[in-house]
Amino acid sequence: MYPIKNKWKVENMTLRTRHFYTSWRCTKSYIFLVGSFCFLMACILLIPNVSHYFTISTPIHVQEKLHRLLYFTRDTEESEESKESSFFRNNTSNIKKSSQKSQKKEGNAKVSRKASKGIQENYIHLHPYRFLINESDKCTKRTPFLLLLIATKFNERKHRQAIRMTWGNETVVPGVEVIRLFMLGVNEKVSNQAILSESRRYHDIIQQDFVDTYKNLTLKTLMGMKWVATYCSKASFVMKTDSDMFVNTEYLIKKLLWNVRLPKMDYFTGSIMTGYKPHRFITSKWFMPKEMYPEDEYPSFCSGTGYVFSTNVATRILSRSLKVPYLYLEDIYVALCLNKEGINLTPPPREDLFNIHTIPFSPCTYHSLITSHEVSPSTLLFFWKILQDKKHECP
Repeated sequence: MYPIKNKWKVENMTLRTRHFYTSWRCTKSYIFLVGSFCFLMACILLIPNVSHYFTISTPIHVQEKLHRLLYFTRDTEESEESKESSFFRNNTSNIKKSSQKSQKKEGNAKVSRKASKGIQENYIHLHPYRFLINESDKCTKRTPFLLLLIATKFNERKHRQAIRMTWGNETVVPGVEVIRLFMLGVNEKVSNQAILSESRRYHDIIQQDFVDTYKNLTLKTLMGMKWVATYCSKASFVMKTDSDMFVNTEYLIKKLLWNVRLPKMDYFTGSIMTGYKPHRFITSKWFMPKEMYPEDEYPSFCSGTGYVFSTNVATRILSRSLKVPYLYLEDIYVALCLNKEGINLTPPPREDLFNIHTIPFSPCTYHSLITSHEVSPSTLLFFWKILQDKKHECP
């Protein structure tokens, strides 16, 4: 009896096991068929979209690259200042012509039609940035011989204060009218209240509502050009420089500008840089894609650390900028505008007058130069005091 009972259990278990495996194989087959059908339908639906993506991916990537580099902010309302409106009404024809003309070969430029059109459409809206802080009456009651335009940032209050006490002091050269202006954009992460307070105290800050970044240095310089052309066109000379510079204002005026022959028109000088090539590797601080500048070499330009020009040049650069596609490298962009205007760079009397690097300090060395780079506020104050004490001992 026992063997028969056990045999029945074994056979019964075998039947159950066989039934279980047969059912699972069917289930797997069913899942496989359903999955295959879903995959087939997905392929049918997605293949056209994938093909379309690869077809348009190249121009999209080019456009994205350009927009990342341009850093343009929102379009703004028209300026309240009637003088600004008057200036741009006079240049309306230039704006219309630049937006209506097809891309043409001009000089050696061979910018692609699509890239140039995209840049130009954005660029037409550059100038309507409005002044948040303005010193429109700065030149009303006086005509400066020299106007100092100093590019600065929000967190550089110590730099500005040191400059006010040294080379930017408006009485630094007795009997000569000098005006200083610090140029700022907007820092969206920081309240503007401190800048407004500083402006009310010193009346030497101008600010427009573009975002204050390295990529927007050209906008900052164009703001200065706009201010000169609109509010101080009777000044004799303008110097654009940076807040980390030492500037020997007295030597600049007495040894350089007083010797410029009349008429003081179309004059532009500084540290002239020649033979520089665009950086094509994207990690470079000065990266320049071919879509924005296709040439293999930049034109000769004056380093943005410090250049000097006759006031009429500001108006010509500003007018020309309405038609020259935007580049974020400010000194290169200014050079392109000068080239289109037919203005040649004037070499300084000595190559060591304008310096793009830090010059080792000695009173007599600094007594006979115009600029030195990367000077901290405390160092500037120290250098300036020694220079004032010792300059009479220098030949």
